[in-house]
Amino acid sequence: MPSTQTRRRFLAACGACGLGSLTGCLGSDGGHDAAADAAGDRTDWPTAGHDQANTNYVPDAPSIRDVTEVARFESGLNASQPVVVDGTLYHIADTLRAIDVESGDDRWSVAPEEKQGNFWAAPTVRNGTVYLANGHQRVHAVDAETGEKRWTAEVDVGSYVTPTLGHDGETLFVGGEGHVSGLDTATGEVAWTHDLFGQVRETLAYRRGVVYAVTEGGELYAFDEYGDGYWRVDLPAKCQTPPTLAGRQVFVGTFDGFVHAVDTTRANLAWSTEIGGFAKGGIAVADGTVYADGGRKLHALDADSGAKQWAFDVGTTGDHTPVVAGDTVFTTGKRLYALKPDGGFSNGAIRQETLRFSHPTGGYAGPMSVADGRVYVTARIGAEEGNQTTAVLVLDGA
Repeated sequence: MPSTQTRRRFLAACGACGLGSLTGCLGSDGGHDAAADAAGDRTDWPTAGHDQANTNYVPDAPSIRDVTEVARFESGLNASQPVVVDGTLYHIADTLRAIDVESGDDRWSVAPEEKQGNFWAAPTVRNGTVYLANGHQRVHAVDAETGEKRWTAEVDVGSYVTPTLGHDGETLFVGGEGHVSGLDTATGEVAWTHDLFGQVRETLAYRRGVVYAVTEGGELYAFDEYGDGYWRVDLPAKCQTPPTLAGRQVFVGTFDGFVHAVDTTRANLAWSTEIGGFAKGGIAVADGTVYADGGRKLHALDADSGAKQWAFDVGTTGDHTPVVAGDTVFTTGKRLYALKPDGGFSNGAIRQETLRFSHPTGGYAGPMSVADGRVYVTARIGAEEGNQTTAVLVLDGA
């Protein structure tokens, strides 16, 4: 297990909720109640990671025991996790498309301005507004009905950073090269900026007045929603995993193949578990279990101890962010896989009946989400390099 001696704290100002009171702010542990509370009761998919805590968890989703493809929308190779709100698919593949899922028609689209960075990360949709960012360039607020821009803010944003909303919807949090910033959602004005060490390339997390950011170099920060710093924890290696929150823990993966749980009340590593690969991509947490991608396998870890519970081979390398919807764990790879949360059963040598069902996607399956009983999967279709297409598959649950 990596050493925790690199822990360092900074207390620039403790604001309204000091470090000692974070226990009361964040709940009890990484178990079922904490994860479900962080995920909320929405059954759609309004932002990357599903919610502000990046749980990739939809507690109230209906049971899905099989799927049938009902629609397919052409995409680009730079596909992100599909966002679905009120029957509209907000999909980014260089441009942002708002697609009516039932009719298949594009309601509107927004392309990056000339000489501005592409759209890479999924948007956030809330109260009729779509928030999205150009990599390293700008943040935009777009009318969800018409596609018209309400405001544009010039602020550096990491390539894969989805804007994160605060609880009251008045502040938007983003990170970039050496900073985290809070923007006024009404005007786009930068309300505050806090400098930090390293580049933020992944989406931030927010929970009950506390903002969490991880740098590519491997530093996890906690701020209050006004930009004042609480603490910083040095991780043992580079990190390209958005922080995932449940109770008093933050879960992240690092390039040395470990998944880590950081205790937010003590600002140190609670546990570290090696899962192999680069431990990239998003993490899901539900019912006391952390689900993380190790490259070729999905791993299930105990949220309190980090103990390995089971693993499932997805058949190919890549960043396969798991999704937990109701009583099923979804992941991707050579196919879409739907797994039992307990991993089936083991006879001591072989684990059996882990799989509920699988569904072919015509090629490599990548980022996915589950919204209102449907599964949305981005798939790279075609075996020959240079002759591949990417599409978003809409799979109706049964």
